[in-house]
Amino acid sequence: MSKTRRRILLAASTAILAPAELFKRAHGMLPTDSHAPGHPYAFRNDPDHERRIAYKGVHEGKGTIDIKFFFRDEGTSKPALLLIYNIPPGASEGVHTHNIGDEKNGSYDEFYYIMEGSGEMQIDGKTVPVAVGDHIFTPNGISHGIENTATTGNLKVYLVAMIRD
Repeated sequence: MSKTRRRILLAASTAILAPAELFKRAHGMLPTDSHAPGHPYAFRNDPDHERRIAYKGVHEGKGTIDIKFFFRDEGTSKPALLLIYNIPPGASEGVHTHNIGDEKNGSYDEFYYIMEGSGEMQIDGKTVPVAVGDHIFTPNGISHGIENTATTGNLKVYLVAMIRD
């Protein structure tokens, strides 16, 4: 895990907000000056807060994965990480485990949704084929990783990582 990602996670885990404010912030309903009368919050799109990087050896996996990170402004709580993996043939997110107090991998429950392509996941020592439309839950404490085993076409995965205390 990068130092930047760790810092963001630490900031998110220490954010203290009232439940209603946390919900509004987490769902992009931040105050605006141009909202309709009687509606104090409006949804917004944050294209400037998206980041894309080519990440080599994700969790010591094979090859390079293009990762699109979704971030909101620093005033917004981050109880979850939202990303899209674009995994070329032969590349992988290495098998890893998230645990409470883990400085290297963090502490997450993760949800994978296969948007495009096919491949395999290693989950708790088992090999599981995955394809478009599959959704996989990997709770904290369970080893997991994903690989594009196809010879052509990328494996596109939407990943939500929920921070665990």
